[in-house]
Amino acid sequence: MKRSRIRYLILLFLSFVYIYFDGGFLPYTLFYVVLLLPVLSVIYLVIVFYTFKYSESLEKREYQKGEILDYTLRIHNDTPFYIAYFTVYMHMEGRMLIKGMKNEHITLKPFSILEFKFNVPILYRGRYKVGISHIEIRDFLNLFSVRYIPGETRQIRVFPRILPVEELDIPYFRMSDNEYMSRNRDTGHTEIKDIRDYMYGDSLKKIHWKLSSKFGKWLIKETTASSEKEFWILLDLSRILGDDEEVLKIEDRTVEFLVSVAKVLLNTGFNIKLCFYRNEQICLTYSGNNGFMQLYDLLSLIPFDQVAHFSEILNMFIESIPERQSVLVFSPLIDDKQLDSFHKMAANGHDVTLFYCDVEESELKTDIMNAIEKEFPELGIRTVNLMKSSPVTEKFRVFEGEGAV
Repeated sequence: MKRSRIRYLILLFLSFVYIYFDGGFLPYTLFYVVLLLPVLSVIYLVIVFYTFKYSESLEKREYQKGEILDYTLRIHNDTPFYIAYFTVYMHMEGRMLIKGMKNEHITLKPFSILEFKFNVPILYRGRYKVGISHIEIRDFLNLFSVRYIPGETRQIRVFPRILPVEELDIPYFRMSDNEYMSRNRDTGHTEIKDIRDYMYGDSLKKIHWKLSSKFGKWLIKETTASSEKEFWILLDLSRILGDDEEVLKIEDRTVEFLVSVAKVLLNTGFNIKLCFYRNEQICLTYSGNNGFMQLYDLLSLIPFDQVAHFSEILNMFIESIPERQSVLVFSPLIDDKQLDSFHKMAANGHDVTLFYCDVEESELKTDIMNAIEKEFPELGIRTVNLMKSSPVTEKFRVFEGEGAV
C-alpha cells in the first residue's frame, strides 16, 4: 500500500507538471481526474464495506482430539464492482492445533460467491478460536484500507482421546472386587476415627508414630475399615520448557493416559481422588460415569503452568494420604528431587504406579533412570513410560505426526 501511495503522488506530480508546461483542456482534465481518484476510491471502499456478506459453517463445537474439523467459509459480493484487494485473516492461535488453516487473499468478481472449505485433523486438546479473525478490504488504487471485525467469535473445544489402556500391564485392571477388598483387608486400608493414649495390649501397628514423636508419648489410632474402593491419582501440572509442539505432545500424552486409566477404574466400580496443585492443594473425588464426565471435562482444559516444584507438592499430598493406599502418579518429567518422595510413599505402604514421559535433562539423568528401572521395582513401585513403544502408546501416536489417521 505504501508503494501505491508513492506511485499515486508521482502521477499527481507529473499531471501538475503537465499543466505547468503545457496548459490547456486536456492537461487540466487529466489533473482533476487524478486529483479526484482518491475520493472516488474512498466512496468505492465504503460501498464495498457495507454491502459485502459472508457466512461461516462449523459442523459442531466440541471435538475429540484426532477428529476432522469441517469448516466452510462463503464470501458474497453483491455489488457491480470488481473487488481486487480482499483479505480474510483466520484465527491462528491454533496454528499447531489446526495446521490446515491459512489466510486467504482473494479477488471477487461482480455478483459472485467464493467458497472455501477446510477439512483438517485437530491435533491437540484445549479451547480454540476458529474462523475469521478479521477482514481487510482495500480500494481499487490500493491507497486506503478498512478492517471488518466479526461480532461473534466461534470457538471449539477439543477433548483428549480415550484409548483401551486395559492392554497395559497394570494389575488393577484385572482385579475383581473380591480380590481388591481382600487386598484392602490384608494391607489395612482403613480410615482414622480417633486418637487416644496407648493402653497395655494395644498392637504396635496402631501406633501413630508422627503424633507420638510430636507429643512425647505413645498415641494409638482408632480406625474403621473403609468399604470404598478408592484410588488416589496425583497429577503433576509443572510448566514444561522446550519446543511448543513437543511440549503439547507430552502434556496431551499425560492427560490422555490419565483419562483413559480413570475411565477403566471408574467403570470397574472404583472411586478416584484426583489431586493436583493450583495455588493450593486440590483433591476432587469422582465415582461412576457422571464422575468420569466431570473429570473428563476438567482435564480437557487444565493447563500445565504449575511453578512450585512437584517434589514439594508430592510431599504435601503424602502427608494427607492415609497409609496403604493405591496411588497413581502422573508426572511428565521426572527429576532427582522426586525420587525421595517415591521412597516415602513406598515406606508408607502405598501401592504406587508412576506414569511418566521422560527424565529431565541433567547430569543425574543416568542415575535417575537407574532408580526408575532398578530401584523402583525392588520397592514395589510400577512404572509406565508413556512415550515408549507398546500396543497402547502406538495408538497414541495417531494424529501426532508419527502415524496415520
